[in-house]
Amino acid sequence: MFTDITKYPFKYIFFLVLIFYLICYGPYGIEEGDMGSIFGISWSMYNGYFPHRDFVYIKPAFSPFFHSLPLYITEDYAYLINRYLYFIQVFIYSYLATFISFYYLKLPKKHLFFIATIAAIVSVHNYAPMPWNTVDGIFFSVIGLYFVIKNKQKWWSIALGALFLFLGALCKQSFYFFPIIVALFLLFQKENKAFTILSINGVLFTAIYLFVFWWNDALEPFINQMFSFTTGSSLINTGIKSYYLAVKFHLLQIVMVSVALWLAKKYLNGSVSYTIANAFIVLVFLWLYYNNQSLYYSAKYGIVHLLWLFGLIYALYRCLNNSKNIILLVLFALAWCASISNGYNTPIDFSLPMVMTLALFFTSDTLNIKTWNTVVITILYLGTFFYGYQYPYRESQRSELNYNLGEVFPRLKGIYTSKDRYEKFNELKDLSIDYDNFTILPSMTLGHYITNTINPIGVDWVFNHHLADQLEDYKQMLSGKNLTVFIENFENHQDNYEESSLLTVYVVNNWKLIEKRNHFRVYQKP
Repeated sequence: MFTDITKYPFKYIFFLVLIFYLICYGPYGIEEGDMGSIFGISWSMYNGYFPHRDFVYIKPAFSPFFHSLPLYITEDYAYLINRYLYFIQVFIYSYLATFISFYYLKLPKKHLFFIATIAAIVSVHNYAPMPWNTVDGIFFSVIGLYFVIKNKQKWWSIALGALFLFLGALCKQSFYFFPIIVALFLLFQKENKAFTILSINGVLFTAIYLFVFWWNDALEPFINQMFSFTTGSSLINTGIKSYYLAVKFHLLQIVMVSVALWLAKKYLNGSVSYTIANAFIVLVFLWLYYNNQSLYYSAKYGIVHLLWLFGLIYALYRCLNNSKNIILLVLFALAWCASISNGYNTPIDFSLPMVMTLALFFTSDTLNIKTWNTVVITILYLGTFFYGYQYPYRESQRSELNYNLGEVFPRLKGIYTSKDRYEKFNELKDLSIDYDNFTILPSMTLGHYITNTINPIGVDWVFNHHLADQLEDYKQMLSGKNLTVFIENFENHQDNYEESSLLTVYVVNNWKLIEKRNHFRVYQKP
């Protein structure tokens, strides 16, 4: 075993880094909206609501269903399981995608786990640990691609791959493209039998899915809701325009970096220039964290899009010399699918193709990277994102997250937050005791799960676009069920829901204010 550790140290470092992330980053920070938006729907589905028919959901509903599965094992720990599952998913798909690259391109396996480790670290960056449909879409798509690539001659493996590709497509509309891309890849490789099996199974799974929704009177609302917010303009704006803007905003930097790359390739050893390139990327990330305390806005039109474009161009160049490199284009296509979003529109969630092509560019197919270079690069990225995690998503600084929410709600045991947010959750607990038959507007998405109640309106995330033009239906639902409504105090609210949630505005303007507390107002129908 000691010989194995010295020969393949990153085989063990990969798992140690995962454990480090689970322990050091998993418990800290909670945001009331995004971090429960998927799981709040999971809780409704677990309690008998059928998606699209019983509540509006503007994406395919497999992600909430997938994250509802732990509820059938343990209700009290299901959210915590899903929270930590985020890291596990990213590390799994980073490894599998790296394996696919090495397997298909016949690269030396010595640095497989090193590339997988860096890909996982960058993909996680300082993202909030939470169930998320983009991560699920990548996760199932990579698993599907793995089964398709690994055993192209076995029909059951292709069929299983088709199933996972189908599940990936059911996580978000942008992943609809990926099964088609994989099918075209098989055609290009003249794998006609595999293409036929994949296509037949894809059509079969789609037919079964549509039949189930038709049987449950959910097919028409499913179709209507799918494109109520995610339209063709979303594809153009986030799948094309954002990459163009990344180039437009950084033309001078692109020229300077291109000159530096040419000089590095010409005059420096491949392993050294590869290390310098990664150090430069790390410096950019550090600068972004220092100026913005987040990669959110900068990642949308910045370095990650440029790395994707650089890697894609280099992958296309490699395809001219060896058609096997088309597998890199397939992986870049998946990163592109992940970047199409009305929120976090960046390919960073699936960084493997960028990490892979950067290594190939500087070290060629030999991947001749010295051990000390791999250690230095890993430490640089770990240190960068350690700094990034000092500013958890929409939370106070890490040093201020000292309050255990498990003291308020046992289902949030082991999650630490700031004093103000701790008091907000504590106030919600008091309200849930004082009132029954309530719902919470607009975005306390874990509210019903942690209070062990069923949301009377089925949906916890009531911003305008998430109601799919059914505002009047939800107004009638609130009135018809004689609900008490808890509304987050809107002064200085980070989402400015006075404009973005007309349902909340309707209640504030037309219902009777019963009481106002520090974090919530209570309304009832007059």
